[in-house]
Amino acid sequence: MIINTLYQYYEKLRAEYEDLVPKPGYSQERISLALILSPNGELLKTIDLRTAEGKRLLPKIIVVPERQKRSRNISANFLWDNATYVLGLDTKGNPEHTQQCFKAFVKLHTTLLEGNQDMGAKAVLAFLQNWDPTEAAQHPLVEPFYEDFEAGVNLTFRLDEDRGYIHQRPTLQKVWEHHHKSKVSDYIGQCLVTGKTAPVARLHPLIKGVVGTKGSGAAMVSFNLDAFTSYGKSQNYNAPIKEEVAFGYTTALNYLLKSPKHRLQIGNTTTIFWAERPDGQEESLLAELLDPSIGGNSRASEYRRDPATRQQVHDLLKRVRRGQPIQPAMSEVKEDVRFYILGLSPNASRLSVRFWHTDTFGQLVGKIGQHYRDSYLIPMWPKDPPFIAPWQILRETAPQKSSSDIPPLLGGALMRSILQGFNYPLSLYSILLSRIRADGEVNYVRVAALKACLLRQARFRDDKKREVMITVSLNEDSTNTPYRLGRLFALLEKAQQDANPGIGATIRDRYFGAASANPGRVFPILLRLAQHHIAKSDYKIALDKSIQEVVSRVTGFPANLNLEEQGLFVLGYYHQRKALYQKKSNDKEVLDDDSH
Repeated sequence: MIINTLYQYYEKLRAEYEDLVPKPGYSQERISLALILSPNGELLKTIDLRTAEGKRLLPKIIVVPERQKRSRNISANFLWDNATYVLGLDTKGNPEHTQQCFKAFVKLHTTLLEGNQDMGAKAVLAFLQNWDPTEAAQHPLVEPFYEDFEAGVNLTFRLDEDRGYIHQRPTLQKVWEHHHKSKVSDYIGQCLVTGKTAPVARLHPLIKGVVGTKGSGAAMVSFNLDAFTSYGKSQNYNAPIKEEVAFGYTTALNYLLKSPKHRLQIGNTTTIFWAERPDGQEESLLAELLDPSIGGNSRASEYRRDPATRQQVHDLLKRVRRGQPIQPAMSEVKEDVRFYILGLSPNASRLSVRFWHTDTFGQLVGKIGQHYRDSYLIPMWPKDPPFIAPWQILRETAPQKSSSDIPPLLGGALMRSILQGFNYPLSLYSILLSRIRADGEVNYVRVAALKACLLRQARFRDDKKREVMITVSLNEDSTNTPYRLGRLFALLEKAQQDANPGIGATIRDRYFGAASANPGRVFPILLRLAQHHIAKSDYKIALDKSIQEVVSRVTGFPANLNLEEQGLFVLGYYHQRKALYQKKSNDKEVLDDDSH
């Protein structure tokens, strides 16, 4: 299903963007320099194709004859390569290996181009026959770029006064395509995707760009051990896919991974998404929907957001959060456009599929919007994001908020729950509670995620009473004991802070974890301490009244609270603490705009 969909997308990309998406036998490569040749093969100049971005020089992405597979083997590319192959330039202190590479480059082009009357073919052959690799480093058109050649940049050929590159000349493309077809697999089988009998790919091209994989890429489908094979078949003959399809699905996937518009990093899961129609606005909107955060965003350094699109998405999500129809904010997009979302993670030299989801754009907007509605909480500080992206929640599950320490399966599980509208993973809920107990940080993102988990648990149990009780801001009418105990803890902490202005560590640092798990043991101690704090406070009357109001509807201090009750305790603490420092008028504005 995944491979079939990617192959169909490849065919649509070829129809829409023929110059950007390579056909079989070609690949997109980073080319930095072009050697300008005269018709008789003389090197006239070296052109730098790179563009400046800040202090970096970025190579030009060009469709060239397909890169040859090589690790330790010597194998030349056709009409492009690095300086070791093209010029015989020794940059690694290994002259023998460099000589072999240059000879391989000359042999390939002599074999394919000898006798060809094309002007470009004649120029390249004349250049290679007359070039002296032993003098390459001192050549005036090579020496200025020596450091670039040491870095391994790629170069190609262009004829003087010709706008295109030599490898783009139709005659030479036919030469390459005939050579490429001569190397097809001799294993014939029925393709699992098309159903047609055709040469089957022994190995599939590698996928590049999934975070955590090697620079050379990783395989989506591979069989490299006897335990994975059957009926005496080797490698990818165990899952027969014809060579054209293997090239198409991997090319489409590599195209998506190169585009920040189609890619997000959510924990250790690289998420790729695309629409049935590549030319629509839906893809840009979905990228913003999955990550509408402003600042601290994992895509900010590589993808410049369109302010109009961002504002459209924020308006759309506000409508969803209020329970209003989404169509007025989506007048220029089609709700019935089908979308595909794929989550990939590294697994040794292969890729693991963490999730695969297909849906219409309208359905996706509703489910993603429901996530932001469920996780909405009255912000503690102005810098708190109005919509909490999945990557922000995952970051809170790791010690020191390090992305490398996020539990490996959690990103995929969280995305599945968001895209399918299911319960959030229980592991997310328990890990967030553990982090709060470990470091005592009760912040906006953590509490919002806990609130969303509690809300969905109540909804799927059809517990309307509990669902109504879980609100975005302080619920003074709630009689739930864990929630009220959380409120009480916040009031006791406030009494301590009023009695000791500028205090560094509060009762939260010492008692919060124990109070949320074993209130019967901790709260008697805290209440005794509070009597001294209240006596020294400038707001003793108001504080005492607030504490009495909360305690009056608490029937007792339970010996233990289960995980669900601990989450309600945290929510009550957050709500009460926010209410202590927020003006009533501001409270009303927020609730009028986005009430749950």
